Amino acid sequence: MFTRPLRFLPMGLAAGSLLAAMALSVPTSASASPAGSARAGVVTALGYNSTDWKYRQVPNTTDEPLFYERSFDDSGWRTAQEGFGTTNGTCSWNNSTNVKTPWAVNTDMLVRHWVHIPRDAQEVRIQGTVDNDARVYFNGHLLQTALSGKCAAGAIDVVVPAKYLDCCNLLAIRGHDYGLATYLNVQVTYLKPAAA
Repeated sequence: MFTRPLRFLPMGLAAGSLLAAMALSVPTSASASPAGSARAGVVTALGYNSTDWKYRQVPNTTDEPLFYERSFDDSGWRTAQEGFGTTNGTCSWNNSTNVKTPWAVNTDMLVRHWVHIPRDAQEVRIQGTVDNDARVYFNGHLLQTALSGKCAAGAIDVVVPAKYLDCCNLLAIRGHDYGLATYLNVQVTYLKPAAA
């Protein structure tokens, strides 16, 4: 499971660090497109607040073996729209505009979504925000363990190695919460090759 990061910083230093991180973060909200997406040739394969996510909420001690595998049977899971989360909290996206599907505090959220990516796509990137932590899988491979603490914007940010790509791909995430508020919202983009 996840290990809660130790926090030894004095309160003033921690608050200052948080403010600096917030000021430096590119997106103004978790559903805003990162600055990199404004570059020519960047295509959104799966956008923020996308629909048709298969999901299951579980106690954070529950083991769900292989839920991130392509062959896993999620037919009994519910289908919903992201962002997942609570509408109360200190983060700017903990509101009814950004939260489309409830995620109870002190639980884990397991989500799965199929993503079509053209074979000639380059720099396939998964980006997003989680409160608190997440494990990000692509076609069964663990790509990132995001330990964002308290909803650090852009804590999920990983480029998918080309060897893991297929035309029909499975993105799976296990979001983990420590209490107070929850949030999870991601997008998948790729760089379209320049015309020859």
